[in-house]
Amino acid sequence: MVSRVDPPMYPIEHPFTCPFCWQTITMILEPTDDVQTYVEDCEVCCRPIQITYHTEDDTVADFSAEPAQDAH
Repeated sequence: MVSRVDPPMYPIEHPFTCPFCWQTITMILEPTDDVQTYVEDCEVCCRPIQITYHTEDDTVADFSAEPAQDAH
């Protein structure tokens, strides 16, 4: 009996435009079947961006970068 081994999933480099300063920046995304949401600061203007994405077959299937909501 042969076991099926899934191919390894490698991080994906994904460029996008910052919603604040409009500069193109790149993030490294981990492939996942689930939707991922987190906040990360722009490497150019340092403002908080809410990143939401999910991947399919080692490609980015859906991605959004929006201004993070104020925590107040």
